Amino acid sequence: MTNQATNTESTPSVLRRLRRESGRRLENTLLGAMIRVLRPDVALALTLPAVIGTAVGAWTLGAVNWITLAFALLAIFVSALGFQSLTAYQDYEQSRRPDAKPSTDLPGSPFALQQQGELQPSLLLNIGALLFAAATLCAFWLALLTGWPVLFFGAVSFLIMVGAVLPPVHFAYRGYGLGEAGIFVAFGPLALLTGYYAQTSQVSWLPVMAGMPIALLATLVVMSQNLATARRDWLIGKRTLPVMLGTARALDLNAALTFTAYAGILAVTILTRMPLWYLAGLATLPLAMGTYADIPRAEVTPERGYALRTAMVKAAFWTTVLCVAALFISRPG
Repeated sequence: MTNQATNTESTPSVLRRLRRESGRRLENTLLGAMIRVLRPDVALALTLPAVIGTAVGAWTLGAVNWITLAFALLAIFVSALGFQSLTAYQDYEQSRRPDAKPSTDLPGSPFALQQQGELQPSLLLNIGALLFAAATLCAFWLALLTGWPVLFFGAVSFLIMVGAVLPPVHFAYRGYGLGEAGIFVAFGPLALLTGYYAQTSQVSWLPVMAGMPIALLATLVVMSQNLATARRDWLIGKRTLPVMLGTARALDLNAALTFTAYAGILAVTILTRMPLWYLAGLATLPLAMGTYADIPRAEVTPERGYALRTAMVKAAFWTTVLCVAALFISRPG
């Protein structure tokens, strides 16, 4: 009896140990390294504005076209993965410039893996190119189903993403908030219009206005990532907002923009014909703002920056879920 009790009590700890060991084995594989490069959580967050655009379109029509929904969201999600791969590639290439200072990143990061020779930069470049090719195919199929405007939205978004990270333009490295603004435009208004047009075959300001708060929250995920890598970016010459403003002021800016996003949900519900249920998106405000209270302005470490990124991913995701549910509940008919 005693042995049986002991074995029963130790089962949860054995399971936890097995999960930790399997997690470590995954991290040590090429697949685990590529997951860290592609950052699926960030790519998901950048796809959320298109989800809102699609939901507004379906709410407007009172029906969902699941085929065009799948192609629209897949095109944007895959392009977001490609953007992550190209960014990781170019960050390392930037560190090899003659004017760059010696720099490091957290162990296991894409930057550190390339420094250690565990990931070849050419692999990241090729994967990024393949992912963008797959996204382009999805966009072409979507255009065949809905019309040429989605190709226009996709082409502009593609030019912004590639121009942001790859030479000779690589405007995300030049400062003045150009990189953050480019991400906001590519994965904000353009993605919102793509999702809406995929459902309605029409262009309207309604999805842009309704989805702007979600677009801002998605952009804040990337801005939080920039907070985490601020010192490394300064050393390699990548002039993100935290590098230009300093981490303390950049943290303040993030907090102000987070509050602005939720104020936008309130404003959109009052000023447009969005249903009153749309205010349900405000329920995640404590989740989004709570992390800022745990980060001292004078000590924004990489670990705290990544913690803020995780919190913003969760806030953007659950806000989108609540807003989509609100549209579903209040759909016509």
